[in-house]
Amino acid sequence: MAEGNSSNCDVMELSEAVKFICRHAQDVSVNRKKIKKVAQDVVRYLMNHIESFNYSNTYVMRPITYPVSTTLTTADWLFVLHTLNFSLWYPKDSKQWKVNGKKGYIGLCNAINRAYEDGKPIWNPEYYTKMTKSELECILQSDDGEPEIPLIDERLRILHEVGEVLLQKYKGTFMECLKSSEYDADKLMKLLFDEFESYRDEVKYDGKKVCFLVKARSLVIDIWDYFKESPNKFKLNKSKMMSTIFTDYCIPQLLFKLKILQYSGGFKKRLKNSNVPLEHGSREEIEIRGCSLFAANKIYKEVKKLIERLVLEKRLSDSVTPVTQLVVDNFLLKFIFTYNYDNNSLKKYPLHYIRTVHY
Repeated sequence: MAEGNSSNCDVMELSEAVKFICRHAQDVSVNRKKIKKVAQDVVRYLMNHIESFNYSNTYVMRPITYPVSTTLTTADWLFVLHTLNFSLWYPKDSKQWKVNGKKGYIGLCNAINRAYEDGKPIWNPEYYTKMTKSELECILQSDDGEPEIPLIDERLRILHEVGEVLLQKYKGTFMECLKSSEYDADKLMKLLFDEFESYRDEVKYDGKKVCFLVKARSLVIDIWDYFKESPNKFKLNKSKMMSTIFTDYCIPQLLFKLKILQYSGGFKKRLKNSNVPLEHGSREEIEIRGCSLFAANKIYKEVKKLIERLVLEKRLSDSVTPVTQLVVDNFLLKFIFTYNYDNNSLKKYPLHYIRTVHY
């Protein structure tokens, strides 16, 4: 566990950290008996959709509403999207912020897409560093005007801050950050941590420093997905890939439904009866995040083992690409996109609310 410079974002550090959190957690636990069942469900899904196996294993599942752009602006709008992707929910029984009928992450994609189609250069720091609050409110306006997106003042401040960094140090484009990182995922992670405060997602648990870096990891995976076939191929060590399930933090809600995550009686009651958001860095919030990531990693390892067995038994061609963490992330996110956003089937399960700029 790193106690020194947190910009050392080695994936194994986080892997060890989530194990530590699981061992010491008081209110959240992982039901390891359910890991194998969910892994079997993932493999069953893959076998039933064998024609898309390699796609599920090598591409990032994202909403069809992802903003569309040319490759000249792709890195910049991805940077803006992930920079703004935090605290998109209001507590239960409150009206939710929605764009084109969708809440949360997909709503944010819709809002940025709408701005793009309206000719607003939302990807350009020359534009968003001069943006006023009323202009940002217009870009992020909900379907019927209320409620406004949570933490609007913080979103404006952060856009101004990150834009100034790009203008002063990176020629006004996030592409220069990729070039400075030599198109290397680990170096880009370090750059994001060092240069942009809202990407420094680090906390302390039992005196141990933990770098979750949710937004940074999600942005880096998206950059890799878009640029892995480009002339300057973006390098990512997929064998050390850590889950980016917190692209949507309804994932713990899904893991609870699948009986993988378990909460203590008192904590479950608190989530059910209280509208007070958890604090970033609080013990309960860290335990949810740590145990969720631990579970996702365990599911991945079990899926990998099952796939290798199928190949060995000649029930699956050995031409399939080596299993990556993307398989599990895509499976879980597909469930979220299909079942939660379309019919609110997860609504009855505990959802933790958080007010933070970090995810």
